[in-house]
Amino acid sequence: MLFNSYEFIFLFLIPVFIIFSILKKGRAWFLILASVVFYGQWSIEHLVILLLSIFINFGAAKILVASQHKKALLTLIIILNLLPLIYYKYSEFLSLQDHSIILPLAISFFTFQQIAFQIDLYRNKIILRGVREYLFFILFFPQLIAGPIVHYNELIPQMLKHQWLRFNAIYFQMGIVLFSIGLFKKVVLADNLSVIANNAFSNNLSSSYDAWMGIFAYSFQIYFDFSGYADMAIGLGLLFGLRLPINFNSPYKSKNIIVFWRNWHITLSNFLKDYIYIPLGGNRTGQFRNGVNIVTTMIIGGIWHGAGWNFLLWGFLHGVFLAITHLFEKLIKKIVIHSLAVTYLSTMITFLLVTLLWVLFRAKNIDAAMEYYRTLFIWKKFSFGMDINLFLLACSFVVVFFLPNSTKFANYFEEKPVIGVLHTFIAAVMIFISLKMMALKPAATFVYFNF
Repeated sequence: MLFNSYEFIFLFLIPVFIIFSILKKGRAWFLILASVVFYGQWSIEHLVILLLSIFINFGAAKILVASQHKKALLTLIIILNLLPLIYYKYSEFLSLQDHSIILPLAISFFTFQQIAFQIDLYRNKIILRGVREYLFFILFFPQLIAGPIVHYNELIPQMLKHQWLRFNAIYFQMGIVLFSIGLFKKVVLADNLSVIANNAFSNNLSSSYDAWMGIFAYSFQIYFDFSGYADMAIGLGLLFGLRLPINFNSPYKSKNIIVFWRNWHITLSNFLKDYIYIPLGGNRTGQFRNGVNIVTTMIIGGIWHGAGWNFLLWGFLHGVFLAITHLFEKLIKKIVIHSLAVTYLSTMITFLLVTLLWVLFRAKNIDAAMEYYRTLFIWKKFSFGMDINLFLLACSFVVVFFLPNSTKFANYFEEKPVIGVLHTFIAAVMIFISLKMMALKPAATFVYFNF
């Protein structure tokens, strides 16, 4: 079941929410069962893999707590977590298989989430509780498939509070608004933008104009698609009385690549920083080594997204630009430029840079990416025209750069309740339009389900 489907909304979500609201005891176990059903309808085989991973990790965590050789055991646990990911996701790339294997849904997300749990347990940041809490932590269906990557201490303490048994009207309103915004982003914006992007990347380019239209369409598509999923996930969490971490904070409004990565897929960026960059030495080892640590971290981030040299190069280039920006900021840290024009210019340059790098992310391989870049810059083939695609891109630009992000939109219920009433009406319009469009075509999968 996809979040953007009638089956999920009417046959799963509404019945699950009604039963959850009636229950006063066993709420956690009920949501665990509902989450198993939610994941199991994708693939029973992959459900078995997920449950085996969960129980092996929980058993390993109990051993880790009592062990006197924690560091060696932690290393073994991390390797055991990575082996299935390497087999399913990278075996063809590493020439371990001569054909691709069906990737278990969410394997990257639940692998990283469990590795983070084990490291936090090793660092004594977590008090290990029972199997119910661990099952709930991994399986809670709003965040199971594509994040946000949640830490144990972010979710379980909320679930254990007595207040969780009470209906939270503010959370309910915020949840409806966020789910409606996310659904609108996915169904109305991302799915229509994907048509432009797919045409451009299917080698049907006739001009550089089409290539630019395609890459801007993909840049907006992947943002609306993934942030739309995150909005829906956070909204669903709020409906069930739990607050999941924010995963996007207007990343395309960032003034440089550093700020972009602080605001794009925030939970993954934090994971890479806390569990890879800082253990490598972070910025404590000198400017050159810091640059190496940044590039290494981003290469790992690139490989996490996909098995291909194009993903590795995408991560490497982001790392290089991050290292250069850090060095540049250090050199000019005493210079303060208070200029709105400079801020706007740097924001547009950052957006253009990120968009150009998306070519590597979207293309099938490096050769296809290089061919796309060549088409982009063959200006003699550029021919401008007004059409519905250009109008859709213009609307996307306005939404991204001139409207408040969805989190601020929803937070008005806590900060300014009167404005929140208006936002409820806007959300109702959004969900009506989304449901109408969903009736016209089959639900499209989310981009990050591939990772």
